[in-house]
Amino acid sequence: MRYLIDLDVTTNLAAGRDIEQLLPERYEMDQLVIRYVSIERNNPSSWRVCLCEVLDNGTPGFIDIYEFEPVDPDLPFGDEWMFDSIESALKFAGNTLKARHDRYVNRGLIQDEFKDRYHPEW
Repeated sequence: MRYLIDLDVTTNLAAGRDIEQLLPERYEMDQLVIRYVSIERNNPSSWRVCLCEVLDNGTPGFIDIYEFEPVDPDLPFGDEWMFDSIESALKFAGNTLKARHDRYVNRGLIQDEFKDRYHPEW
């Protein structure tokens, strides 16, 4: 099972394990922009939500989206927001970034999500 259920999402975040989700893409000057959200524990009482936007630099042998070129070189790790609870971080991600509660994955699986969505032939 790739996608985390709601209980796993909150349990993972409480335990300090990061979760991620591939968001709908956008285009900038005819270039595909891959978007994903990451939620991670910043310290015992705060959580960070990051919106990452990278160019599709993938190849069949290279799907590490963490290494793709950022759209904004001044924000290589994306925009970020801090929250004092898991619930407020998840609510922001859903309401503002349009993340779906049923599409979170553990850190690292986002690369498989990228390949399956954009390059299934690889």
